[in-house]
Amino acid sequence: MSDIETRVQQIAQVLGQLEDTQVPRNIRNSARDAVEKWLLNKDKEIDIRLGMTASILDEIFNDANLPTHYGPLCLQIQTALEALLNEVKQT
Repeated sequence: MSDIETRVQQIAQVLGQLEDTQVPRNIRNSARDAVEKWLLNKDKEIDIRLGMTASILDEIFNDANLPTHYGPLCLQIQTALEALLNEVKQT
């Protein structure tokens, strides 16, 4: 597995932390969809996978129902996605 795919797997695992019963169902579903339909979908180009996941994560972060202690987690994931996307664009 490439370094990029390894990092994608790590991001997916961290996103899995939103699968908490404290998190509203719609946010859990969005996070799950971001991982399954985009981030880990190898049928799509890596830049599209990262960009769409980042977009969905932005919607999650801006959801008023997101428990406040998950905000920093979303920002950390967003930063990791953007860094990875910049790295992919340079190659």
